[in-house]
Amino acid sequence: MKDSIDCFLRVNKEDIYLICPYFEAFEGMVAIRTPKPETGPHATIKLMVSPDFKEDFDKLLDHLSRRIKFERILGKV
Repeated sequence: MKDSIDCFLRVNKEDIYLICPYFEAFEGMVAIRTPKPETGPHATIKLMVSPDFKEDFDKLLDHLSRRIKFERILGKV
C-alpha cells in the first residue's frame, strides 16, 4: 500500500494562504508542497493525502470547492 495519495490542484496564488491552513488543521491528513514555483497568478500545489483520510479529504475538497476556485489536475485521489 502507498504511503500517500497524490492530488494536484491549480489555484490562484492569492488563495494559498486559505488552502494550506484549511487542510493543516486536520493533523496527519495531508502534507502540502509546491513542486514548481511558477510566475504569474496561478500555482500548482501537491497534496499528499494519507490513505486513512481519503474519504474525509474528498469531503473537505468538495466543501472547499464551494468557497475557492481551483482546478484538480494530474489524476484523481
